Amino acid sequence: MNALTVGMIKVVPEKWRPEANMATLERLIPEIAAAGAHLVITPECFVDGYVIHDQAWTAERFAEVCEPGPDGPRATRLREVAAECGVWLVAGLSERREDGFFNTAHVIAPDGSFVGQYDKIQAHERYAYGKSLPVFETDFGVLGVTICADRRWPEIMRSLRLKGARLIAMPTYGMSGARNAMWMQTRAYENACWVCFTHPKESLICSPDGEIAAHLVGDAEFLLHACDLDMVGGANMLDERHPDVYGFAWEMG
Repeated sequence: MNALTVGMIKVVPEKWRPEANMATLERLIPEIAAAGAHLVITPECFVDGYVIHDQAWTAERFAEVCEPGPDGPRATRLREVAAECGVWLVAGLSERREDGFFNTAHVIAPDGSFVGQYDKIQAHERYAYGKSLPVFETDFGVLGVTICADRRWPEIMRSLRLKGARLIAMPTYGMSGARNAMWMQTRAYENACWVCFTHPKESLICSPDGEIAAHLVGDAEFLLHACDLDMVGGANMLDERHPDVYGFAWEMG
């Protein structure tokens, strides 16, 4: 068994209180790492508390709780925590840039280096939307990231899988429950990879054979599960597809 132990934070962040949410992360990430996690995933926009729908939202107020980029003070502290704990970290937060606000997830290596980020494509209208589908090289293989509503468009996760992603980390804040579980099982099965749905009220991990491998809806603050990466590719052989018939460029590689 080629196991990757994943820890997923299941805590509702405090709206408009990034320092309180950072304190939660600084408390939980070391605990999850001590429990054996090699990869830690937060819910969507955890640092700012996912305030984009708040009635009190203004662009000026929002800018104050957004990071200016990977070198912002909170983003820098997240890199420090990852290094202190020796874990890979996928951290959900909002960024302000010259071309708008972005719903993003930073990918941080165990040495604290910033590996890259994924910007949500199917984003709320107050956000600019992402225009690329990066994957990230790690010591456990290729990692893909999507955010919340992106899961409803099968092209997004299929594209990540065709780029080599063995596991897809999914910071979320929106819909959960039985219907979502069926979507996640389908996305995992049709792409023969692990899918880690990380939500403030529910943690769900689906295996490459489309089964629910781990599920948490109770009071615990995180879910820990060992994902067998040897299962990837075994349930649904992507090389048996016929993209020449489909008429669009979903090629392997």
